[in-house]
Order: sequence, then structure tokens, then C-alpha cells
Amino acid sequence: MHTAMKTIIALSTYNRPIITNICLNSLSILRSENVKLVVYDDASTAYGADYLGQFADEVVRFGSNGGITRSRAKALRDFTYRFQDYDLLYLTDNDTFHDPLFVGILENIFHNMAEMGVSFPVSLYNTIHHNKPGNVLAENDAFYFTRDIPGVSHCYNREIAAVIVDQLNRSANLEFAYGWDFSFIRALNRPCLLSKTSYLEHFARDKNEGGMHNPWSGTGPAGYDDFEKDRAVNPTRYLQELRSIIIDKILF
Repeated sequence: MHTAMKTIIALSTYNRPIITNICLNSLSILRSENVKLVVYDDASTAYGADYLGQFADEVVRFGSNGGITRSRAKALRDFTYRFQDYDLLYLTDNDTFHDPLFVGILENIFHNMAEMGVSFPVSLYNTIHHNKPGNVLAENDAFYFTRDIPGVSHCYNREIAAVIVDQLNRSANLEFAYGWDFSFIRALNRPCLLSKTSYLEHFARDKNEGGMHNPWSGTGPAGYDDFEKDRAVNPTRYLQELRSIIIDKILF
């Protein structure tokens, strides 16, 4: 029987109050002696640290908006230097909704890798933007082995995180590079595991805010189309049953 792993969920937030509330409620219930939720807020104007603190074990709030790469770098350094009794670091965003099984799935994956003597970054979000032939190196029944993985779902063990932090410390421009989710990964020079089952959905917009993947098309019929642009591939039944309910909560 495996020894329980301890996981830091590092949630990056910036505005989008409706989906943020949905996301926080879904992740907050997973907190335990082995799961710590730390929010890294990029100077949101839609809510403050007191609000975020109702859901999280800790809130790190930046004084000015600096972008997602700074937030990720801070989470990696905190995991490496401050949270040394934790085994896994899971990075995600405030416009996501997770199947509550995802923490246990990650733990099993990293236990299995440890038994095989390998160590890869893991993502639990299968998307058409990352499972294309140009990004896939190999595959089996459960995973794609890929060059990079979606930014809304990255998980590292201590060894992987330490390599990335070392690169960050050596190369200041890496902390401000566009596309942190492939810049950090490429610094590792190793493949990633992308699960063929999605354990989260990425909604990528709020009622009055769009995003990189999903534009803001209002709350009419075109608004529903926004959510198709970064839709999860092969989501769990739990996610399938709640998807339309969450979209309606965002829009109305």
C-alpha cells in the first residue's frame, strides 16, 4: 500500500469573479492534512485577500498585476523552499472546474512513476491543442507522451520543481517569458504525461470577461460558443453532468 503523498494546489487568480467562486468552492472541499490550497492572486480588482482567504489555506497577493508567469514562478519557489514537507505541486487557474478525484489520480500516477524510476510533468487536461501529432511523441491506453502540456493543469514532484527553479534562478528572462507552460517545460528536456481522460474543464471566460482561448461574446447564443473553443476531450462523467450547469451560472 502506498504512503499518502502531500499536495500543494497552487491556484492563480485574477478577476473573473463568477467562475473564480465556482473554482474556489470546488477546490476548497479537497483541503486536508495532506492537501493545501494556496492562492496566488495577481492584484485582482474584483475581490481581495479576505474573500480568497475564506476558501484557501494561504493567500499570496501581489501588489501589482504582473502576469501568470510571475505567479507560477512564485508558486514553484514556495514549493521548493517553503513547503518542503509536500511531495507534489499542482498548478491551475481560477477559470477551471475539477473532478474531485483528481488529487488521488495524481498521487497514483506519481507513485507508479516512482516505482518505475522515472519522473515526468503530468497534466490531467486532454485538449485538442495538445494532443496533435506534432506534440505527441508516443502514447498508450491512458496517456499521451508529449512535448508540452496545458497551462491550466501542471503537476510536478520535488525533483522536477527543483530543476525548473534552478533554471529560473539561472535565467532571469525565463520568469518573464511568454508561454510559461512550454518555456518551463522545455527547460527540463524531458517528455510530459498528458492523460487521455480529462479531470477538469477550462471555461476560460466569465460573464463579462473573455480570455486567450475563449473570447467574450456576451450572454446570448454566441456566448455558449465561447465555451467550445477550449473544451476538454474525454471528460469524466462528473464533469459532463455539471458542464451545462456551470456555463449557465457563468452566463446568467
